[in-house]
Amino acid sequence: MSNREAEDPSPPPPPPTLEAEPESPEEKFDKRRLEEKFAVLNTGIYECRSCGYKYDESVGDPAYPIPPGLPFDKIPVDWRCPTCGAAKSFFESKSVEIAGFAQNQQFGLGGNALTSGQKALLIYGSLFFFFLLFLSGYFLQ
Repeated sequence: MSNREAEDPSPPPPPPTLEAEPESPEEKFDKRRLEEKFAVLNTGIYECRSCGYKYDESVGDPAYPIPPGLPFDKIPVDWRCPTCGAAKSFFESKSVEIAGFAQNQQFGLGGNALTSGQKALLIYGSLFFFFLLFLSGYFLQ
């Protein structure tokens, strides 16, 4: 121990810190996030919020009669839910979010238009197929 340290029992000064200006929430937010638009596809199925009845555009409603293929927007205003009688405004669209950005959906070999479940099935299904193909090589004579 040196003489200076023995004479001055005060603790050493803290190391200098860089004083950063506190960032506002707007500065932390990445501006590119505003440009993200995930593709959302309409499935053509609308579900009644009060009873859970599902109207499928491809089937229609034979009781009203609504022909198959008629879009939900074109259904007459006086149409009601066949199960509970709720108005058309009580139905909500069942849509599927596609993995990837909306502007990228036209690229590729159709893989961009698959849902995440379909992509997983395609990937793991092809892995299983090639595994079986590999194993079948052992049975050749």
